[in-house]
Amino acid sequence: MSTSEEQQGQGEDEATLPVAPPRLGAAADATDPERSNVLQAVAHHAGSPLVCDPERQHYVALFGELETAEHVAIVVPGVGDETNLCDDWLPAAANLFHAADNTAVVLWKGYDNPPDMLQATVTSVECDESMMAAGGELAEFVRTLPLRSDQTLTVVAHSFGSIVTGAALADHDLHCTDVVVAGSPGMTVDALRQLHVEESHFFSEEAPGDTVAELGIFGSAPTAPTFGGMRMRTNAPGHVEVLAHSSYFVPGSEALENIVDVVTGRYSRVLARRPTLPEMVGGFVAWTIRLPTVPVRLAGRHYRGPGYRLLIDTVRLVDFSATQTGNLVRSTFDETETALAWLEHRLTSTR
Repeated sequence: MSTSEEQQGQGEDEATLPVAPPRLGAAADATDPERSNVLQAVAHHAGSPLVCDPERQHYVALFGELETAEHVAIVVPGVGDETNLCDDWLPAAANLFHAADNTAVVLWKGYDNPPDMLQATVTSVECDESMMAAGGELAEFVRTLPLRSDQTLTVVAHSFGSIVTGAALADHDLHCTDVVVAGSPGMTVDALRQLHVEESHFFSEEAPGDTVAELGIFGSAPTAPTFGGMRMRTNAPGHVEVLAHSSYFVPGSEALENIVDVVTGRYSRVLARRPTLPEMVGGFVAWTIRLPTVPVRLAGRHYRGPGYRLLIDTVRLVDFSATQTGNLVRSTFDETETALAWLEHRLTSTR
């Protein structure tokens, strides 16, 4: 294949990712070690590469048969690079594929992401523009999928990928059967209704000690009682424990089992995590602090005139302050409950 033909093929593939055959001629070239390493990682996890563009940090891999599967899941990962792709994202997609019956899994990282969450937080305006563009790219990708009317489609978004998914749902008319978000620092909105998703088809997970999910820098936490939808359990006796930000797809965990049940439409088997009183109080406090910025946030989704940078930075600051205040209130109530339980135990034991 000539260089010009190869470049033309690349453009065609990116326009219709799942339909056109993958353009992998350059991948085997020994002078392109990054692309070769990525493809080896995809093959190791039994996936099929659809797009492999290390220079732009764009990757799409398919696990299973898209045409014959009853269910399709699109995994949208977060910040990172080839290391994250090989060590985290591909294994996560593969774990979901092997755990879900009659399901094809597509790992889609077809957008420009910040290198890490700190960079995303600091460069809030640039990040805002990038995630809005990424939301459009995700929605367009989904529209190109040659799905049958009887196939279900679930978007499973992790970390920064949930921000991209939020922008796709709120601003780019992304249509899917279900949405699952895990370890989300926010979805660019304040409530589920702004995502145009029914409560019975929106699911979220937050593991204990997930510091990224506790940031709350991009709108309300999807796991907050005031957001809407169902917060799923991540840990149960007899299961692999999930405590880290990147552990939601670990085999044998309740977190992965719940995601699988959503993807395969077995909703009656999904186990919800009921909010505690401290979480409800903390969530309400955060919601109250964030409430005055709701009109500003809505206007900022389409406004790009003078003062835009100040507007976005202010909203981000309020989001962060609201979430951290809510976390503090929750922690205080947790400690108070623990102290009262200890005091009650001591008083009871001395009688």
